[in-house]
Amino acid sequence: MLKINLAIIGAGFAGIAAGLAAKEKKLDAVIFESEETWGGLCGNFTVENFRFDKAVHFSFNEPDLVKKIFHSLPHYIHGTESNNFADGSWVRHPVQNNLRQLPIEERIRVIKSFIEREEIPENKIEDYQKWLEIQYGKYFADKYPSRYTRKYWATNAEELSCSWCGGRMYQPSIDEVLFGAFPDSPEPENVYYTKAMNYPKFGGYKTFVSEIVPQLDIRCNYKVTAIDTKNKILTFANGETCQYENLISTMPLPYLAEMITKNPEVLNAADRLQSTSMALVSVGYNKKLDFPTNWFYVYDEDIPFARVHSPSRKSPDNAPENCSSLQFEIYYSREIPMNFSDDELIEKTLSSMEKIGVAKSEDVQVVDCRHVKFANVIFYKGMENYREIVRREVEKNKIVSCGRFGEWDYLWSDQSFMSGYDSVKKF
Repeated sequence: MLKINLAIIGAGFAGIAAGLAAKEKKLDAVIFESEETWGGLCGNFTVENFRFDKAVHFSFNEPDLVKKIFHSLPHYIHGTESNNFADGSWVRHPVQNNLRQLPIEERIRVIKSFIEREEIPENKIEDYQKWLEIQYGKYFADKYPSRYTRKYWATNAEELSCSWCGGRMYQPSIDEVLFGAFPDSPEPENVYYTKAMNYPKFGGYKTFVSEIVPQLDIRCNYKVTAIDTKNKILTFANGETCQYENLISTMPLPYLAEMITKNPEVLNAADRLQSTSMALVSVGYNKKLDFPTNWFYVYDEDIPFARVHSPSRKSPDNAPENCSSLQFEIYYSREIPMNFSDDELIEKTLSSMEKIGVAKSEDVQVVDCRHVKFANVIFYKGMENYREIVRREVEKNKIVSCGRFGEWDYLWSDQSFMSGYDSVKKF
């Protein structure tokens, strides 16, 4: 049996950062990864020389340590312009600031809705749907962000809290709404929450941590199947075991809870922690297509994908010479399950791709469909209370949980990296 000072479960960005911090503290640490390679949700895969990340990834939050590590590698700095497709119209993002691209009747409805919205103190707002109505008016809320919520969060807006959305959803003044509605006025300022995003020139997004990996002891194909917290023993699917003194976990909190306790209250709380899953339809094209932005959003509910991005636009290294690529993200959950086979998803994606005019079927060279079990934490109302119950049980068992699904929070990749790095400070 392997005996080590620190065991780290998961070799995504959080686990790798924990391994780096452990190395700096001269701790004997091993990272155990269930997949065949490291990277986690920030990993990638290749289909006939087209490289695809597991959904759209950029670095932009950038704490000092992230800048020091990520920026040491060759990278592109991209702007943050993006577009929306809704009901046959392409509209600059965010819609509320760029109404000029909508039909005049639609602009009038949105402006009237904005003017007539209720005024309620934010501490009195009970759910995300009401938050949207207070910010934008009921018509706009129902027509745009509420519709998108069903596609991206795979639930209804009234089921969500609004604890997560501050700073992510732009809240314009009436002057900004009106300014953006007149076709002859100057284009409004880009109000996206960051002005620049970074992406590696070579190797896909996970390359940002590639120089750390050779310094660490990462063991792939080591899926944890049991955790004996009393004797501090990990058991793996390959039959091997490991005795640890300290344990850091980046696995999703519900999975971790099932492995460490039989307490009904904790297990019930863990069951209430829900996330979206994601189907990725990745398409490589036999020519260089002109995609005006790195990513865009789709509101129409008869179109399966919610968000689309271009790996080849992020970096030409992601596609063969004179070729291009798009990746289409389709989300589902326990509440709104996936009702299509992979073949049906591919068929619906390609037909919708043509419908919105981004590419033609004859341009397609390769198509791939695969699923990511954990995509985003769903902030159901009361989720934080259930999360706290599980976190207390984890702490009671002397385990440090970190990363997006270890903390069970809305963390970007930069934040997940720092979550893992800071987790070692607790020992």
